[in-house]
Amino acid sequence: MPATVELTVTTRVTEANPDCVGKASHEQDTIFIQLDARRQAHQKVLGLAPGVKLHWSKETRTYEAQELSVFPWPIRYRVTTADAWYSGPDGARIHYSPAIIGLDAHAGVAEVVKRTAVLLIVVGSIGYRRASWLLQELFRVQTSKSTLSRWVKDVAAQLPSREEIVRLLDAEKPITEAHFDEIFPKGAKGPVLVMKDEHGRIVTSERIEARDEEHVKKFLQWFQGLGLGVKTFFIDCCQVYRKVIPEVFTEAKVQLDYFHVLQNVWRHMWKGFVRHRKQVASRAEKAGTPWYKAQLTALASCLWEHRYVIFKGEEELTPLDRDMLVGICEADQEVGKIRSFLSGVWHIFEDSKDEKEARRALEALKRMDAAKAVKSRQAKAVKFLEETFEESTTYLRGEAPRRNSLAESGMRTLRRLEAEHDGFRTEDSRQDFLRIYQAVKYLGWSAQGPLSPPSARGP
Repeated sequence: MPATVELTVTTRVTEANPDCVGKASHEQDTIFIQLDARRQAHQKVLGLAPGVKLHWSKETRTYEAQELSVFPWPIRYRVTTADAWYSGPDGARIHYSPAIIGLDAHAGVAEVVKRTAVLLIVVGSIGYRRASWLLQELFRVQTSKSTLSRWVKDVAAQLPSREEIVRLLDAEKPITEAHFDEIFPKGAKGPVLVMKDEHGRIVTSERIEARDEEHVKKFLQWFQGLGLGVKTFFIDCCQVYRKVIPEVFTEAKVQLDYFHVLQNVWRHMWKGFVRHRKQVASRAEKAGTPWYKAQLTALASCLWEHRYVIFKGEEELTPLDRDMLVGICEADQEVGKIRSFLSGVWHIFEDSKDEKEARRALEALKRMDAAKAVKSRQAKAVKFLEETFEESTTYLRGEAPRRNSLAESGMRTLRRLEAEHDGFRTEDSRQDFLRIYQAVKYLGWSAQGPLSPPSARGP
């Protein structure tokens, strides 16, 4: 025999509207919760003086709204409402349509449904199609891709502006460092500038037409206008950034990201290594002596197979790597010179305690025989290190706390936001996603909690 079990279903909506809740029923594999908006404490909601009478229309309306469900059946609200009017202080009629707290009558869902969907899409980096499927399978909520897109815009519209979010972040934890970089996203004509702070938070981003002085300077002037106490900029080796930042932030220091400094040096050395390896392979092809030909062929193969070991940092080398590296350097003096030069570069940044020691390490690098040849890769690398020395060693002077930038992680975050959506069609969409991400990650927004922090809301 079928068993009948009575359940008391409590949701955020029923808790917020206790006077409106009626009976719950199970119909056609759906749980319906009756709500009557006319039962609210309207005098209190409207702030009416005692004695002011509400006049209700005889015509009523009924609509349904979806709720998240953990049951095998969907949960729906069946809402009954009507229009009313009352006389204002001047005797004019003021019309009133009661609303159910926590329900979006136009969208036909509870607010928590919209927020859950937005969390899946933005923070979970799940595309609209898959989010629609998950809502149906996990929570028995039926929706479409276009509807989810509208929900993202609706939720973003309720959040503070881009400028206000930056000020809220600064009020929570003062922003004194700007980790600045750019990405070239899908479907965008120009780059997107990304700013992250020392606390690991994405502060802001903006798409510009081109990474030139005019557009970058305009963005930095806007950022300066927010009134933040930024003392240090961490950037890559972009000439535009190096020129424009001191012009706008005249008191701020500039620290070139250690990763990008090494990347530029390594790029020169890698090209030299590849050219040398090709020369060894070419000599092997031309060798007439069988044993010498075999020796050169084996060396060329070994160089390519273990090419990354040659460029590995000392602390990352395994015992096997060290033995392999010693053997390669003994067999090939040119690789020994490359490795010696790389060690000299590391010595500048990893062993120097102050600017003087770093300068001496650079001078020692310049005295190496390989760096004296004008057209050598080592000479080009030294020239780059000389040109960027002041900005590369800012961390050795004053209070700059690090030599590495956090900007790369900010760019990876933005790439994840756009990954499931094949790029953002408009800059507004990118800003909507970013503001929602900031609200969730940094400002306490959640599916069940407040839409924004108390300081961002009105009384």
